[in-house]
Amino acid sequence: MKAAADPPTRSRAAEPAPRATLPPLADAFAALLAAEQSTPASIMPAWPASAPAPPVVTEDLIEEVTRRVLERVSDRVVRDTVSEIVAAVAERLVREEIDRIKSSIK
Repeated sequence: MKAAADPPTRSRAAEPAPRATLPPLADAFAALLAAEQSTPASIMPAWPASAPAPPVVTEDLIEEVTRRVLERVSDRVVRDTVSEIVAAVAERLVREEIDRIKSSIK
């Protein structure tokens, strides 16, 4: 029996494809108006606008963003958030277990 091939893994360095940005709404309407009025292509505004160059993400930028986030997230905020989430999940699990037991008794 042959073992299944491992699925390909994504490289952490792989960047997502840049998203095309849309031009301002006024430019879009200007292009539509020019097309409706049969304006020659040389006079019509260019639409959609060319996408700007994607930002360059460096290790230094990642470190700076991480540092800023950690400065803003206090230990108390993390504890409060975790305790709220844990309490909600625990309550849901207890309710589900009670419902399961009730349904097995019937």
